[in-house]
Amino acid sequence: MARADLLKKLFETYQRRDDTGFRDIASEIIDEERKKQHLVLANELQFILGNGTRSMERMRSNGPVFDPVPMDSDRKTPLLSVRTPDRYFDDMVLDTRTYTALRRVIAEVRGWEILEAHGLTPTHRLLFCGPSGCGKTECAQVIAAELALPMLYVRFDSVVSSLLGETAANLRKVFDYASRGPWVVFFDEFDAIGRSRDDATEHGEIKRVVNSFLQLLDSFNGRSLVIAATNFEQAIDPAIWRRFDDVLRFELPDQKGLKTLMMKRFRPLRTTKSQISILVEAVSGASFAEAERVCLEARKRCALAGTSKLRDEDIQVALERFHYRKEVLQRAKSVNSLPAINRE
Repeated sequence: MARADLLKKLFETYQRRDDTGFRDIASEIIDEERKKQHLVLANELQFILGNGTRSMERMRSNGPVFDPVPMDSDRKTPLLSVRTPDRYFDDMVLDTRTYTALRRVIAEVRGWEILEAHGLTPTHRLLFCGPSGCGKTECAQVIAAELALPMLYVRFDSVVSSLLGETAANLRKVFDYASRGPWVVFFDEFDAIGRSRDDATEHGEIKRVVNSFLQLLDSFNGRSLVIAATNFEQAIDPAIWRRFDDVLRFELPDQKGLKTLMMKRFRPLRTTKSQISILVEAVSGASFAEAERVCLEARKRCALAGTSKLRDEDIQVALERFHYRKEVLQRAKSVNSLPAINRE
């Protein structure tokens, strides 16, 4: 807790309406909390002092200076990237149950020290599952932004190695780096390392990787929120499911969700109810990512034409590209599903 003299000064500056003095004392309190390693609290206070600005420009302009990220020993590629997301819940479309669950997690992480004082541990391990393009990655970014924490985005293209034992070693480097401060640690495409050890098609190396991940996750005591996301939850090892405090599933949007998303993405363009209805009907069954791509296509045409009003021709072109892309993807899936030809 901040020193009594600082709290007295803080209240005095408030009574005098001394904004400069208030900010100076508040910054001193934040620095003191940071020295005490109360990093979550310090980050939250810094975020509030900056008027809760959405862009987090202060973090970008002044640093913070992070340690060099760990590298794969063989390929010399970074195992993760440090990001400062700038998307918030207002940017997303979530069902009430998911939104309530995420708000509860954020409240528990913010109150980490309070829960610890009562012998409790906050929810700090989340598993996101569901179809591709339904907001799992975006939601992890939103949580990081809402908590005013940087995100450690784990790069599985670098973590997974063809060398025996190297994948487990890379995972150890990731957790060692994450233990140095508070983060939102995000494992995207988690099925790349979390596959079931009972899968007969997998070799012995994947079993060693899963065992290593379980051990590292169990021993990790950093004050970070760990999030893993997968499109193939059926492939995840049962033991991994038990390690996560909560599991959230992201579904394809219904027409109400698509309408809400389009209303958000078309701002500040002027649109009509009939235009939105046509778009929602045309992309029914699509993911959020696919619907957003349609909106961005139409907006780009408006921007290039110098108009602030959505035109019918913009909708037509955007939907033509949507249907063409959908047709290409369907053909690719049908080719990939063809049985192998026995040439013996």
